[in-house]
Amino acid sequence: MARRLTPHPAGTYESPLRLKNRVGNGRLRTYIACTAPVCAPLEASRQWVERQGGWGWQEIATGHDAMVAAPAELARMPLAIA
Repeated sequence: MARRLTPHPAGTYESPLRLKNRVGNGRLRTYIACTAPVCAPLEASRQWVERQGGWGWQEIATGHDAMVAAPAELARMPLAIA
């Protein structure tokens, strides 16, 4: 899988996201925070989610590519709903 990993496109940080509906479109949602190490570019997103309320919150002690570094642990995480 490592040979398929690519850098994140910079344009996703520069282009505004325009949604027609609320985030989650009224569905239950959970934020999974990768904490070891924390991915600094995502700090604003984490803070935004914390301010919104209504989100479940899970933490996993791995880096941002949890699906690569800790796939079994990630798959076992219950999606807790606040």
